[in-house]
Amino acid sequence: MNKSFTRIVFGVFLMLNVPVLKAQQDPHYTQFMFNKLNFNAGTAGATDGKICATIIQRNQWMGFGGGEYDAGNGKMVSRGSAPVNLVGSINAAIGSRIGVGATFSNDMIGFKRTIIPRFTLAYRHPLGDGATLSAGVGAGLMQVSVDGDYNAIDQDDPNIPNAVETGTAPDFDLGLYYAKDNLLGVIDGFYAGFSATHINQSKIELVSFTENSAMHMYFVTGGSYQLNSMMKLQPNVLIKKDPSKIQADLNCFLVWNENIRGGLTWRPMDAAAVLIGYEFPFGLNAGISYDITTSKIINYSSGSVEFMLRYCFGVKIPPREKVIRSRYTPRFM
Repeated sequence: MNKSFTRIVFGVFLMLNVPVLKAQQDPHYTQFMFNKLNFNAGTAGATDGKICATIIQRNQWMGFGGGEYDAGNGKMVSRGSAPVNLVGSINAAIGSRIGVGATFSNDMIGFKRTIIPRFTLAYRHPLGDGATLSAGVGAGLMQVSVDGDYNAIDQDDPNIPNAVETGTAPDFDLGLYYAKDNLLGVIDGFYAGFSATHINQSKIELVSFTENSAMHMYFVTGGSYQLNSMMKLQPNVLIKKDPSKIQADLNCFLVWNENIRGGLTWRPMDAAAVLIGYEFPFGLNAGISYDITTSKIINYSSGSVEFMLRYCFGVKIPPREKVIRSRYTPRFM
C-alpha cells in the first residue's frame, strides 16, 4: 500500500515539471443538495425567506496518506494527505428580488491547499404560479499553496517547490436557478440549475510553477414526490464537467414524518454512498454520508465520510398588501 501510494504522489508532482499546470480544482460533496450555493451563485436567497448557514466536512479516501520513515536521513517523510475538504456558506433574500450570500472552501489534497472565499449576488425574478428564475454571480479569490514537504526524486529540479509557496488570483462564477412550488401537479419543490465556476480561468503564479484555474460546469435538478401522508421521495441529480471528464451523482432520499431521512447515492465508476439525516423542529438539519469506493482506489482506502450541518433561522415575512385609502379632490372640498 505504501509503495503504491508513493507512486501516485510522485506521479502527481512530476507533472509540476512543466511550467503550467491545469487540472481539476473543485472537490465534490455527496450531500451537495444541502449547499448548492457552493457551485451555483443563482441559488443565493432561495431560502424561503430565512437566513441559512451550512457547513460540510468531507474526509475522502480514508487510509491514504500519512508518513514513512526514511532511513537515509533518519526522519519521517510525509507521503501527502488524502483529500480533506471543508465548505461553508450563508445566504438570505433581501426583499422579494435580491439574494445575497457568501461561501468559503478549504480543499487539501496531498501537499496542496486551495482556499476560495467568495461573495454572491443573485436577482430573483418571479414567473408566476409559484415559479422563480434566478441569475447570480460570484466573485472572490482563489489561493493555492504548496508546502514542499516531500521527498522529490530530483531535488535540484527548479519546477518542484522545496519550501512553502503561495499564489492568489481573482475568481468568478455564474449561475442560473429555476424553482417551482409544484411541477405538473406531481413534483413539489422542483428545482433545476446550470452554473459555471472559475469562468475567468485565471493564472495563479507561484515561485516554481504557474497553475491555471479550470472552468467547471454543473447541472443540478431535483424535487419531492409525496408517497402518502407520512413518506415522500426526494430525488436529486448533479452532473459535473471538469476539463478531464463528466461525472454524475444520482441520489434519492426517503423522508419519513418530514424530519427523518435515509438515502442512497450512486456515482458511476467512483462510489456508492449511504446517507442519513434528521431535521430538528427548531431549524437545524444534520446529516452524515459514507461513500463506498467502487474504483481501484478501494485497494488503498476504507471509503469517504462526510458530515453536514445546516441551520435556517428567521421567519418568512409575507408580502405587504397595498392599502387602498380614500382621497379627496379639490373639486369636492
